[in-house]
Amino acid sequence: MSAAVGRLGKVILGGYFGLMVVFLYVPLVVLVIFAFNNAYIPALPYSGFTTKWFHAAFSNTDLTGALKRSAWLALLNGAAASLLGVAAALAMTGRRLFLRSVWTTLLLLPLVVPYIVLAIGMVIVIHQLGYQASLTAVLAGHIVISLPYSILVIVPRLRTLDESIVEAARDLGADNVRAFLLVTLPLIVPALISSALICFTISFDEFAIASFLAPPGSPTYPVFLYSGTRTPALEPQVIALGAIVVVFSIVLVVAGDVSRRVLERRLAT
Repeated sequence: MSAAVGRLGKVILGGYFGLMVVFLYVPLVVLVIFAFNNAYIPALPYSGFTTKWFHAAFSNTDLTGALKRSAWLALLNGAAASLLGVAAALAMTGRRLFLRSVWTTLLLLPLVVPYIVLAIGMVIVIHQLGYQASLTAVLAGHIVISLPYSILVIVPRLRTLDESIVEAARDLGADNVRAFLLVTLPLIVPALISSALICFTISFDEFAIASFLAPPGSPTYPVFLYSGTRTPALEPQVIALGAIVVVFSIVLVVAGDVSRRVLERRLAT
C-alpha cells in the first residue's frame, strides 16, 4: 500500500512539475516563434518566415536606447547591490552585532513592501530634497529592492565557511582586510556570481520604480515595452527584440551557472 502511495505521489509531483515547466516556458517559445512571423499581428495561422522585424527593431533608436539604458542600470545594480550585500552579510554573520534581529528585519523589509508603494515614497522624498526624476534615482531604487536578495544568497555561503581558516590567516599576520581579500572573498565568489545575476535580472525587468523615477524621454526597457505593446506598429519590433532578450538571458544564466560550478569544484579541491 505504501509503495503504491509513493508511486502515486511521484506521478502527481512529476505531473505538477511538467505543467509548471509548460506554463513558464511555452510563452517564451511562442515569443521566439512569432518574432519571425511575417505579419503585424502575432496570431495564427503563421504568415511566413522573415527577419525584417529584427532589422526594424535595431533601426529604432528609441527601442535600442531603452534596452541599452536598462542593461547599464542592471549591470551597475548587479555590482553595487552585490558589494553592499557582502558588507551587510559580513555584519549579519559577525559574532557581535547589537540588535541583530532589528537590522536583519530592516535589511530584508523591501521583500514585503510593494514596489509601487516604495516608488511613490521615493518620488516624494526626492522632490522634498529638491531633486528631479533621474536614472540615478532609478538605480538607487533598484539597489534597495535587490539588496535583500543579495544578502539571502551571500549569508548562507558565509555561514558554511570554516572560521578557523580566517583565524589562521590572522595568526600568520594578516589584518582583517587582507584576511577577507585573500581568504574569505575567493571562497564566496560563487555566491557573488549568483547574487550579481539575480540583481541584474531584478533591475532589468523592474517596472514600477522605473515608471515613476525615470526622467521623461529616457524610459527603461520594461517601461518602453509596456507603451510599445499598445502601439500596433511597434509590437512586431518589441516581440523581435524580446526574443533576443530571452535567448540572451538563457545564455547568461547557463554561463553563470557553469562558472559557479567550476569555481565551486576548484574551491573544493
